[in-house]
Amino acid sequence: MTVYPLAPLARVRQLREEAAATEYSAREQALVKARQETLERRKALEEYLVWRKEEEDRRYREILGQELSRKEMDAFKAGVAVLREKDIVLMEALEEARKTEEEAARLKDEAAEILKQRRKDKEKIDAHREIWRTGEAREAERREDLEMEEFSGAKRPELEEDSDD
Repeated sequence: MTVYPLAPLARVRQLREEAAATEYSAREQALVKARQETLERRKALEEYLVWRKEEEDRRYREILGQELSRKEMDAFKAGVAVLREKDIVLMEALEEARKTEEEAARLKDEAAEILKQRRKDKEKIDAHREIWRTGEAREAERREDLEMEEFSGAKRPELEEDSDD
């Protein structure tokens, strides 16, 4: 049978579809990791906020009823401020994780669209190949019929000559 004339194009489309599927899988995994990171950072922030509140309460109870010098009071306030500064650091880390997750979701959506288009392109060439194969099969059948007719036609004159004798 004849080789499909668009076989190289079909192969390219197959490879593109496979590459798009691989990219989509990678983007999907990146999104899963980004979501996990966001959850972990949110949990870390929530746990820290609970711990910081308890730590502040413990520190205030510790100094409650004590006379502190201005220097000691400044040191106490500075310690509490350091605890609260970590809130900001953890909130910023959470916000960064959210942005990373949004970007990962966007990239996954883009990869899904590309994969969809690559599959469509491959389906088109596959449909064309089937139409071509059908046409080739019909042509082969037509040629067979012609050969049979020629063969049958070639036998008849010989039979006629034999019958004259």
